[in-house]
Amino acid sequence: MSDFSRHAPLVTALRRAALEAPALTKPELRQGVAARASGGPVIEAPYDALARQIGEAAHRVTDAQVQAVLTAAGSEKAAFEIIAAAAAGASLLRWDAGTKVLREAIDATT
Repeated sequence: MSDFSRHAPLVTALRRAALEAPALTKPELRQGVAARASGGPVIEAPYDALARQIGEAAHRVTDAQVQAVLTAAGSEKAAFEIIAAAAAGASLLRWDAGTKVLREAIDATT
């Protein structure tokens, strides 16, 4: 078993928890936010701006972007779910890209 493949069950659990599990927000919204954060298609405002920014450069997220999502989501918990979904989407994109490169490198040496 490769060093990165032992983490696959944890990645699957993260994906399910952040994007599919019952929550205040609908899974479709969380999945859309995650996809947008990983370079996917445009989604409804105000989620689009925040998700795109989290995917590109999370340290540049503005208070106004967070406040707009908080207002639209209706609660801090719902806004947190959306922000966590965007972060999960961006991180899973990077995980998938990294493991692909590792697999290709391993295949090239065998």
